[in-house]
Parts: sequence; C-alpha cells; structure tokens
Amino acid sequence: MPPVIDAHVHLLSGTPGREYLPPRYRWDRVMHWAYGGNRPAPWDRDPATLYPQQEVRSADPDGTATVAAMDKAGVNAGVLIHADFGPSRGELQPKGMEEMHQDYVNIAQRHPGRFYPFAGPDVRRPGSLDLVKAGLKDGRFKGLKVMPQVGYYASDRMLYPFYEACLEADAPVAICSNYESSYSRAIYNDPIYISDVVADFPDLSVIIFHSGVPYDHWFDICAAIGRVALNVYLEFAGWLPGFVKKPWLTEEDIIRKLAKARDTVGAHRMLMGSDGQFAHSPYGQRRTQGYVRDVQFYRELPQRARKYGVTFSQEEVDLIMGLNMARVLKLVDMPEYTKRHKFGWKVLMPAPRPVP
Repeated sequence: MPPVIDAHVHLLSGTPGREYLPPRYRWDRVMHWAYGGNRPAPWDRDPATLYPQQEVRSADPDGTATVAAMDKAGVNAGVLIHADFGPSRGELQPKGMEEMHQDYVNIAQRHPGRFYPFAGPDVRRPGSLDLVKAGLKDGRFKGLKVMPQVGYYASDRMLYPFYEACLEADAPVAICSNYESSYSRAIYNDPIYISDVVADFPDLSVIIFHSGVPYDHWFDICAAIGRVALNVYLEFAGWLPGFVKKPWLTEEDIIRKLAKARDTVGAHRMLMGSDGQFAHSPYGQRRTQGYVRDVQFYRELPQRARKYGVTFSQEEVDLIMGLNMARVLKLVDMPEYTKRHKFGWKVLMPAPRPVP
C-alpha cells in the first residue's frame, strides 16, 4: 500500500512551567475561546479562568496523542512543524529554542518511522542559523519551516542563508501563506513574496503551506507560482469543507479547487496536510474526529469528485496523500520524477531596488 503522510502536523511539547507557547500567545487563544467566532453576547466565559489550562488541554509532550490520532485516521507518518511565536510576542516562551527542537527529535526517536521533524525557529533568534545547519547536516531535521506572519516577508534577505543551507542539504522549505487570527500579520504571509524565493533559488524545493487560505486570490497566486516554479508543492490545510477559517466552503468548492491545482501544477506536486494538533483531552478528541473526517475526504476523493463531474484517479490520490511527501523526504525511490538536470544557479543578481 502507498504510504499516507500528513505533510503538516503541529505538536505542543510543553509542560506546566516549561510551556511551548509564550504567555501572550496563550492569552490570545483564551480570548478567542471566550469571545471569538460567531458566538453572540452575553459572553459567560472568563478567559482568565481558561488561561491556566490553555496549553495543558492542547499539549502532547510525548507524542502519544498524535500517534493515536494518526492511527485512527489511517495515517502512517507526519511531518512535525514548529510554530515559534516567542520573539514576535515580545516575550519568549519558557521553553528555549534548542529545547523545543530537541523535543521533536526525541519524539521522532520515541516513535520510529512516525514523525519527520522540520526545524522552525524564528530566524531572528541568535543561533538559529547554526541550529538549522547542524540539524540538516546530521539528519535530525528533514527541512525548514518559515512562518512569515511573525514579522518578515518570505523574500527577506535575512532568510537567504537559511534557504542556502536547505539547498545545500537538498532539503525542502515549507512557507506559510495563510491568514490565521489576531496573532498573525497577514501582509507578510502574502504568497506573492514567495515568487522572489523561487526566482533566486530555482533548484530549492518549496512547499507552500495552506495555499493562501482563506483568500481565493491568494490561492490563485500560489497556483500560479507553482505553475512556473518547477520545485513548488502546494498543500491545502484550511481549505477543506466546514473548516473553521472558511465555514461556508462546500464540498464542491474544495473539490474544484483541488482540481484546479491539479490541472495547474499536476497531482505530483500536491500534498495532503492537516495543520493538525492533538492532545489527551476533550479538545484533542474533537480535533481527532475532524482529522479522521478530513483524511477520509482525501481517501474518497475519486468518488466524491464524480458527483460534480470532476475526475480524480486513484494514482493521483496516492500521490497527494503520501507518495509526493515521501519522495520529498527521500523515503521512496521514484526515478520517473527525478529531474536529470538542474538550473544550477542561485541569486543571479543583487536585490532589486524600488524605483525612486
């Protein structure tokens, strides 16, 4: 059977007193729990009473809740993706950068073959480049996650040494392109800035996380970049029907979006990713139920698509659900997708300057 690999899994490895998330991020979350969404007034939830349990109810320090969720959904492995919000919140989380990353390495070792960690520090942290280079070199990290929403564009030149390290290690870079919540700065996640990255590093494998959710024009930009940049992969976390960031999206809507992506970049450059996060709590159980549903959506894509006059083959579904990510991670040998030639250059010219 072809592998099923979730290209985008989050895991909070914090414990009381050594939390993974900074205090202001945790406060942001409980404010949304108390007042967010379409919940009408009067509000009877006090965020101050929710705060002490915020990370406890959503953390999975040993990875067992995440493994259990993947087992229920029939997912063989997941790519562990960091979300480092410390520097952007003006106060660091109790758990340090090195400790956060070592947690993921330890969890991957505790569950052999189930997890593939990406590095993901806020690149403004001192020592972050050394950490990424060392982890890529010794194999602890299988790629790099860049989260522009914390305050810099994907094309910021301070990121270029990180991209060069990934290019040298033949490792992928995953870049977010979504609008999340009050804790994100959407302008930095605008995917148009990824076009600079692929222009300067045409041989670098770039995964565009979220493919622009929830904006349709961002989705079109992501697909257009993938059309012209041969090493770009599109991932679709947040677009599935009923997802909280776009609850009005119908099954037909997302099937037609997936078909548009397939017709633009090919099924061989599409990835199934969940943006999932799991825990041993009622919150985690709800996330697991949604996870099982979403993975089943992909599994049933040929049958579901047929209702709307759209065709997906089983071969395409196998690529999307895991074979493509396995190929990017070098877990499988698929020589038919190996390019015999490369562009062979990077950063051909000085940074473009704006017109005076």
